[in-house]
Amino acid sequence: MSRLRAALIWHDEVMSDVVLDKPGPVTLGSVGTSTFVIPDLGLPNDFAILKPGSRGYLLNLGERMRGTISVEGSERSVEDFVRRGGEGDAPAGFRATAIGGKDWGVVDLDESGIHKLYFQFVPNDPPLPLAVLALELLMPALAFSIVLHGILLALTYKFEVEGDEQVWPGPRAFTSAYLVTRLAPQPEEKPEPKAVGATQAAPTSGEVKKVNTATKGREGKAGGEGKEPRARDPDAKDVPPEPPKVALMEDKNRAVLDNVINHELATSLGKFTGLPGERRKGGVGSGTGKGTGFGPGEGTGTTRGSKGNGPGGGGSVEGDFQSQGKIDAGDPRAPKGAGGTGSGVKEVAVVGTGTATGDFNGLTKEEIDAVVKKRAGLIRTCYQKQLDVRGKGLAGGKIVIHFVISADGAVTSTGVQSSQVNDDAVESCMRSQISRLKFPAKPGGGIVNYPFIFSQG
Repeated sequence: MSRLRAALIWHDEVMSDVVLDKPGPVTLGSVGTSTFVIPDLGLPNDFAILKPGSRGYLLNLGERMRGTISVEGSERSVEDFVRRGGEGDAPAGFRATAIGGKDWGVVDLDESGIHKLYFQFVPNDPPLPLAVLALELLMPALAFSIVLHGILLALTYKFEVEGDEQVWPGPRAFTSAYLVTRLAPQPEEKPEPKAVGATQAAPTSGEVKKVNTATKGREGKAGGEGKEPRARDPDAKDVPPEPPKVALMEDKNRAVLDNVINHELATSLGKFTGLPGERRKGGVGSGTGKGTGFGPGEGTGTTRGSKGNGPGGGGSVEGDFQSQGKIDAGDPRAPKGAGGTGSGVKEVAVVGTGTATGDFNGLTKEEIDAVVKKRAGLIRTCYQKQLDVRGKGLAGGKIVIHFVISADGAVTSTGVQSSQVNDDAVESCMRSQISRLKFPAKPGGGIVNYPFIFSQG
């Protein structure tokens, strides 16, 4: 019994080789289901150049093929064989012949001779006897195993060292000790009886053992815990110790702080605009007046450094006053700063977005909006900075930024398509923020025109 062997040769180098244990076809084609995958050489799809026949195998050869075949001990040219005609059921332009035994061949699959097919029949190797196989394979392994274990045991007992048997794997010096040493069992410790209350019963003699209890007001000697715990009142409650005093919050400092809060703070609050006991016109001022103080009777109170007339306060101490009538807060003061005579309130920039247009390619409008709106706060800052400088002089409106997205999601170029704000600083800042955006990587990238609408809130 012989088996068919076939090999694909490319540029005189074997690329693939098969040996068929059972009869089956050897096919050529450009798909992965073929036995050998080759480029399109004008052959039928999944062409069976060798397939089982009634007398072994059938060899199919085409008119474009070249090479040499040996059939029944006679070598012949493939080209002459096809031209003279063959046998078997073969399609037009092809010839077939039965092969087997010692037949072989080297077939050029086209005129170029780059792709070749080699075939021959090889005999089956007889199986090895089971007894011989077992002796030849198992004996060396068994001998090696015995020798290796003997060496390990000898090294283990020879190089045993003193050390911590608990350590494993630990240092290499302790490995042998771990293998040969067995730990002795540890004796089990018996728990000692515990004291209950102020006395403890002796289990054998029946005597009562006295236990010294803690006495209030007496200082005992320092010592360790002892074998038995000290008796204590079961109803006693643990009181946490007072926290240590910090230097800042000592008693004398607390007194000073209380005096500041109760007197100095109340007096200082009386200096602000609109509080009773004052009269202002454009600035800080104070006045004298009569009023009803807290407590029985009537009294007249004056405030420190008073000038002018107006409702004031009275009472026994500073800060104890009662309002008498409506207080004249004075004329409003001009706001301080470079804002001139304005209200002094800064304008707040408000930014919105319109609908993006352009050639998005693989990107979607939702993906572009999601990335841009994450940086909307920084883009609003571009307008806010100029609004703080120019105020109402900065126009609102729409700015359309044109930018190009590469295939890896990076912004490669930016520009201003149109602007109603007409401010170079705002537009330059916006282009800088857009250039830092990172979009999802999509083939072809995209070209986007994105509108931003600014207003002053």
